[in-house]
Amino acid sequence: MADSPPAKRKRQVDPDVDGKPHPIRSEIWYDDGSVVIQANSTQFRVHRSILSAHSSVLKDMVPNAEELVEGCPIIHLSDSAEDMAHLLKALHDRR
Repeated sequence: MADSPPAKRKRQVDPDVDGKPHPIRSEIWYDDGSVVIQANSTQFRVHRSILSAHSSVLKDMVPNAEELVEGCPIIHLSDSAEDMAHLLKALHDRR
């Protein structure tokens, strides 16, 4: 009987000094992306032009220019990180 690998633990988010969780960088992170989307505590660096081409809602969202990650403005969304990952993979990875 083969031993199954142990279940992975869910990544813990450590609170920052002010009590807010540190953002987690997702696997969807394009070095040449122009905007960072943050859903819950997960951040995605993507191309704003691709978002705008596929979604009028995302096109009209104004990023917070005062809050930057690697020089990119952040768009905060109330959607779950899992839902955003599915959407962004569909929009950015057309394979």
